[in-house]
Amino acid sequence: MVKIKYIVIAAVVILGIVAVRHFLQTEEKKVRKQFELLSEWVSKGPGESVLTTSYKIQHIATLFVKPCVFKADIIAFTGSYTPEEIAGFAGRSRFYLADLSLKFYDLNIEFPEQAMAQVTLTAKLIGKTKSGEYIDATHELKTLLTNPEGTWLFSHVEVVEVLQK
Repeated sequence: MVKIKYIVIAAVVILGIVAVRHFLQTEEKKVRKQFELLSEWVSKGPGESVLTTSYKIQHIATLFVKPCVFKADIIAFTGSYTPEEIAGFAGRSRFYLADLSLKFYDLNIEFPEQAMAQVTLTAKLIGKTKSGEYIDATHELKTLLTNPEGTWLFSHVEVVEVLQK
């Protein structure tokens, strides 16, 4: 009887800790989570199934507002796009790749206004095309996320052109 009492108390304490961590997440952590999700859903492992690919592409669209502004002259992707158009572009791009990894580094998160996050970061894209060519690109990004209904969504993404020496 005493053991059951201690097990119940331990379970309640663990549930309490999990609940507190979940509900007391800072806005900065919530913004970081969106970048983690984008990284996860853009990345593609070797031998990824069609079902997994479809799942990831559909979920990419959930991270963007309608419309989202892109300024990426380096890949001729500049303009306002719906989340569905962004997911379609990601899907077509992933079709030509056997392996793809997207990682974000050095996130500098600022909140200039309520429900708005400005994030400057470094993005590293590594992969391999189905024809065997390697991809290794690193770019600085400026992003703007808004929080219209309790979820941080990308509303502006800009690839910053860095001057070379």
